[in-house]
Amino acid sequence: MIQVPERFLRVYRPACIVGVLILIIAVAGCTNTAIPAGGDAISGRVTGDYAGGTIYIAAIDASAYTTSDLRVMETEGHPERSQYVSGFATLDKPGEYVVSGLAPGNYTVYAWADTDDNGRIDHLDYRDPTGWYRTPSHLTPVRVAVTPGNVTTGIDITLVAPTPYPDEETNVTVGNGGGRLTVMNGCHVLQLRGTPEERAYAYGYLCAPQIRDWIDYVLIESFMQSPAEYEDLFIPHIRERMAPANPTYMAQLDAMLAGMAASGTDLHIPSLSRDVTRYDLLAENTYDFMLYYKLYGLMMGDLGMDLATTGDAGVSPHLCTSAIAWGNLTANEELAGGVIHGKNMDGENDLRKVTVNSLLIIATDPGPGAKRTVGVDWPGFIGTFNGMNEDGLVLVPHSSPSIPDWNATDLVPTNFLFMDTLRNQSDVAGAWAYWQVANGTRTGGNNAGVSSPYRNGTGSVPAAFETDSYGGAARGPGVVEPDDPDGLFITNNFYLYQGAHPPAVERVDGYHTEVRPTDYRYRNLLALLDSYRKEGRTIGTSEMIALMQAASVSEEYQGTTEYTFIAYPDAGAFALAKEDLAAGILDAPFANFTHFDFDEVFERPSPA
Repeated sequence: MIQVPERFLRVYRPACIVGVLILIIAVAGCTNTAIPAGGDAISGRVTGDYAGGTIYIAAIDASAYTTSDLRVMETEGHPERSQYVSGFATLDKPGEYVVSGLAPGNYTVYAWADTDDNGRIDHLDYRDPTGWYRTPSHLTPVRVAVTPGNVTTGIDITLVAPTPYPDEETNVTVGNGGGRLTVMNGCHVLQLRGTPEERAYAYGYLCAPQIRDWIDYVLIESFMQSPAEYEDLFIPHIRERMAPANPTYMAQLDAMLAGMAASGTDLHIPSLSRDVTRYDLLAENTYDFMLYYKLYGLMMGDLGMDLATTGDAGVSPHLCTSAIAWGNLTANEELAGGVIHGKNMDGENDLRKVTVNSLLIIATDPGPGAKRTVGVDWPGFIGTFNGMNEDGLVLVPHSSPSIPDWNATDLVPTNFLFMDTLRNQSDVAGAWAYWQVANGTRTGGNNAGVSSPYRNGTGSVPAAFETDSYGGAARGPGVVEPDDPDGLFITNNFYLYQGAHPPAVERVDGYHTEVRPTDYRYRNLLALLDSYRKEGRTIGTSEMIALMQAASVSEEYQGTTEYTFIAYPDAGAFALAKEDLAAGILDAPFANFTHFDFDEVFERPSPA
C-alpha cells in the first residue's frame, strides 16, 4: 500500500476544514504602517504590478518551512493565516508596510495582491501578482533576520504578474509557412509549419512575452538565481562551447528572436539590464546543462579543473519518473498489449507558476523529408523534452548525476538531440543506433525514456538510454526490478551504465547496482506494480495514473510535479495533466487529464 504523506494531504482537505483551522491558528496581523517603538519587526515598501485588491505581506519562519511548504501555504484559504506564517500586514494599495510582533529569527517575506479579494492566491494566468524580498545578487527569497528590540528596514518587495497567453486565437504567416496559437480542450497549442527559420520566426512572434518571461523568471530567477553567474560565467561558456557546434539551431534561434522583436514585445530583462539575446534562447534550450553547471561547476570548484575527478558529490538538477508497460502487462480491452508510457515532470516549479501557466503543446510540421512531431514543452524550446512523432516514437528525459565534460567544444543540448531523433527515426532500435552516430557531446547525465509501437509487428521494446558526455548504454527490462519482460521504470540513476569515464559518475553517485531503499519513487512504483500482480490486474490508463500519483507523493518529495504526460505509441495518442492552479492541486497526476489524438493537434479550422 502506498502511504501518502500527511503534509501532502493538507493540500486536499475540504475548504470547510481549512476554514476551521483559520479560526484556531493565532498569527499576528497588522494594517498599521507605523514602525513600533519596541522593535521586533520588518518594514519596507511594496511596488510593482497592481490591479486592485488587498496586498498581503507575510513573514514566514525560515527555520520551520521548506519551499514545498510555501507551495502548500499558497493553496490554503487565507494563506496569511497559515501555520507557516508568523505574522502579516495588509495594504490597500502599494506603499510602505510593517510586519510587527515577530519573534527573533530568520524570515522569508512573501507578498501578493488579492486582486478580487476572495481570500486566496489565484495563480491561474497570474491573476494575483506575487513577490518576495530578494537582492540584486540573489533572486530567490532571501532570509531576513529579526533581532530583539530592532526593526529590520528596507525589505522592499516588487509584485510581478507575468504575461499569460492571449484568450483569442492568433496567427501569423511567414513565407510559405507560419504558425497558429490556439486552445484545444483547455490546453494551449502552438502549430508550426514551413522551413525551420519560418517556424522559428512564427514561434517567436506568437509567444514572445511568454518566452521572455520564461527566461526572466524561470531560467535566471528560479534556476540560476544569480544574474552575475548567469551573465559572466554561464553565457560565455555556452557561447564559446555550444553555439559554434549548433549552427542550424542557432539560425533558428536568430529567427525566433527576430519574430519576438517584430511582435513589438518589450524584450528587456531587468535583472540583466539588457534585452533578450540569441544566447539567452540557447541557454533556455539547455537549462538542464545550466543546472549541472551551477551544481557541479560552480559549487564543486574551478571550471578549468578536471571536475570529473575532484570536488564533492553534487545532486541531480531535476527529478522525473517514467513507468512503461506493454505486452502481457497491458493485455486488456483498452490497450490490447500496446505500450503505455507515463512520465512525471518534477522539480521545475518556479514560485511565479510560469512553468505551469506557460506549458505548451507544440505541433510541428516540418514538411517533406522529416517526421511531424508533438512536444509538450515550454515557450522558447526549439527542440523538445517530452516528444512524440507521427510514427509513435516517444522520448522523455530524466536527469541522472554525471559530471559533464566541461572541456568539450561541441556540446549539443539534450532537447536538440531529442528533436533530431524524432524527426528521423521510427522505433527504439533506430533511435539508439542514431545516438551512436549523432555528432556532438551530450551535456551530462540523462536517462531518456524511449518507447514506440509494440503491436505493429516490430515488437519494439522500450528502453532507458542511460547516457552522459562520455558514452552510454540502453537498458531494457530485466536489468533491475521489476523482474518482468513487459515493464520498465526510470528515475534519476543509472542501473546499467557505470560510465565510459567512470569518475564522472562515481563522484556524484550516479550508478546504483540495485534499487536502494532510498530510491523512494522507484520503490513506490514497484510496490504498486506488485499489488497489481497480486490482484491479477493489468495496466491501463487508470493504473498508469495511479503509478504516476504514487511516484509524485513519495517519501522523497511531494507537491512538485508540474505536469504528467502519458503516451500511447500504438494508438498515436497522448494525455496531459498539469498542476491545477484553480483547485490548488499541486501534483499533476491528481488533476484532470486531457486526451489528444496525435493528428488532432495539427488540425486547422476550415476557411470560412
